[in-house]
Amino acid sequence: AAFVRVQTGARSLEPREGGDPDAVLSRAEAAVRTGDIAAALAELAALPEAGRSEMAGWTQAAETRLQALEAAQSLSQD
Repeated sequence: AAFVRVQTGARSLEPREGGDPDAVLSRAEAAVRTGDIAAALAELAALPEAGRSEMAGWTQAAETRLQALEAAQSLSQD
C-alpha cells in the first residue's frame, strides 16, 4: 500500500501518527475539518522547511482568520 501511495502521490485521508509529511498533513486536515485552526497550524509547524514553504499562503490565511475570530470573540465579551 505504501508503494502505491508513493507512486500515485496519494495522501492519507484519516489522521495518523508519525512525523512524516503525510502524517502531519493528515492530522492538520483532520483539525481543519473540526474547525480547530490553531491545532492545524501547530501540526503544520512540524513540516520540513520545503513543506512549510508550500503551505505558507494557507498558513498566512489561517493565521489571519484565527486573529479575526479571536478579535470577534474579544469584542463580544466586551
